[in-house]
Amino acid sequence: MGTRFDPSALLETLKTRAPLVHCLTNRVTVTPMANALLAIGAAPVMTDHPDDAEQMSASADALLINLGTPTQESLEAMTRSVRVAAADHRPWVLDPVGVGATRFRRTAAHTLLEYQPTAVRGNASEIMALADEAITGRGVDTQHTVEDATEAANALLSYTKGVAISGQQDHLLTELGHWQITGGSAWQPRVTGTGCVLGALMAAYGAVSDEPFEALAAAHLHAAIAAELAEARAEGPASFASAWLDALARDDLALTERAIERVHALGV
Repeated sequence: MGTRFDPSALLETLKTRAPLVHCLTNRVTVTPMANALLAIGAAPVMTDHPDDAEQMSASADALLINLGTPTQESLEAMTRSVRVAAADHRPWVLDPVGVGATRFRRTAAHTLLEYQPTAVRGNASEIMALADEAITGRGVDTQHTVEDATEAANALLSYTKGVAISGQQDHLLTELGHWQITGGSAWQPRVTGTGCVLGALMAAYGAVSDEPFEALAAAHLHAAIAAELAEARAEGPASFASAWLDALARDDLALTERAIERVHALGV
């Protein structure tokens, strides 16, 4: 990129604007997602009745769609909400949880994808399944590496401005290039909802940045560095989850030396 990305400035903007982020998400992660958005300075709303969700999306600054526990009613709410977001050019993130596991999820995810999300996030298997690769998933687990999913992610850029592939190293792809972000904690896969929370952070940062790479990178850096800080205090998954929430709330998080070094490593 031609200009240097400053995650600290973007975090300050987010806290100043306090964007309203409408999350249509799964029943398992409603609470950790709402708490994480509050911690970073955003304002969460989680309504999922089709009539209410559609109207709420018209006033929200950003929208997250997470397919973790879909029902017919929630899918109607999602479809109506993304239709509003797309028509109003509001940023929205698609997290196609377990898209490769069942035909029902694949159909739902591909229907939503037609409304062209601002960003898509998922593990390697989910990204490959969303791009119509011939694979099936085991629940929400990944059976592929991030490198396996790079070609599929590039294909998805015809539907979205940015793709984030989660793994031991996270990969971010936009029309401007391909970046890798390292870090995080080994405790993250052992606490439910950490990936879902990342999708919510992407939506929040997307509400305050017009540059897809900046929103994706800021969200991933924020989550990863907070996880590293939390790991230093954690004795197990429960204490990690609590410490991660505390670390997400730190005002100085994006100013830490490790964040700046990581941005330099991406070559931006």
